[in-house]
Amino acid sequence: MGYVFYYVEAQLACIFLLGLLLFKINRGINKQLSQIYLGNLIVTLIAYSAAEIFWALVDGGCLGSSMTLVYLSNIFTYILLSIAAYIWFILSEIMQKEKYIEHDSNRVLLSIPIWVAAFLCITAYRTGLVYYVDENNILRGGRLYFILVLVPFGYMIAASFNAFRRAFCRNIYTDRYIYLMIGIFPAAPIVLGVLQAMYWRVPFLCYGALAAVFYLYSTYMDNLISIDPLTQLNNKNQMYKYLSQKMHVEEPELPLFLLIVDVDGFKLINDNYGYSEGDKILVRVAGAIKDACQGPRNRFFISRYGGDEFIIVAEMAYRAEASWLADQIKSNVKRLEESIGTPYEVSVSVGIAQYDFEQPISVQSFIARADSDLYQHKKI
Repeated sequence: MGYVFYYVEAQLACIFLLGLLLFKINRGINKQLSQIYLGNLIVTLIAYSAAEIFWALVDGGCLGSSMTLVYLSNIFTYILLSIAAYIWFILSEIMQKEKYIEHDSNRVLLSIPIWVAAFLCITAYRTGLVYYVDENNILRGGRLYFILVLVPFGYMIAASFNAFRRAFCRNIYTDRYIYLMIGIFPAAPIVLGVLQAMYWRVPFLCYGALAAVFYLYSTYMDNLISIDPLTQLNNKNQMYKYLSQKMHVEEPELPLFLLIVDVDGFKLINDNYGYSEGDKILVRVAGAIKDACQGPRNRFFISRYGGDEFIIVAEMAYRAEASWLADQIKSNVKRLEESIGTPYEVSVSVGIAQYDFEQPISVQSFIARADSDLYQHKKI
């Protein structure tokens, strides 16, 4: 009985802090799908904390000690925990831009473990397969209790596994950062969830879930600040930060290159076809650049520099590889134009500069060298 006050106090604190996050998310103007699912995750965790309060009051005898209340208190907590883990899995796949998750049928298939766990929880009153209440009104694990543990932890482990796998298969800086963040997210709930399974009257999982959501929210907001909203590439400030770091640390056998990409005749496209059409071109060119930078050996940082200009910071063994990359970008843009069938020509020019670590220069000077090479190509 003595633990109930502190258990309830911890859950109320979690509800309050999660409510503040939900308030900030709901006030946001840009309601992206990932933001909607983040809000859904927080709502579910608030409901889970409320269910934990109900459980503690029942377990502590504050609401009586009937078998029905014991069953109900555990049904709510197990089902809500599974739903929260499922929403996290969906959210993680959305943040990694996996197209399959956008289809309702796929999300329904992925929710099947929740339905199974919910059915077992609700029917436990009769079957006792996952848990049962003994003659002393104490909850005991049944033969299939492991399913109630496997479902929520399975979703979180699967989300982490997918994120880490993609992080080490992709060589684009922004994507790798997001994937690593997603992979790390479930660490606190998993570790503290195991502790709560061992010491079930200490609200470890509450603290773990709260810490994970705050970490996710802060990282998500940092990502919004550093990402260009139109093209979803790194913005200019993020590029300066990354390039400055790279110019101070030389990688053995991997010279540092900077490529600046400019859309030819972009002003005429805006003037003749409107700014919305110009925005579409920028998004398509950004996609063509990302496709060209998908390589197993090289490391790339892609950013929108401003207007119709993009910058790629690349570590490659030879200048010939940088030239090949420039040609690949041009080819991708050309194929894009042919596949869409625009009434105007879409092409890009690319300037290249290699950094000399023996004669250091400023970031602005390094960019100016690539810019100078760009305009030399435009004159040809």
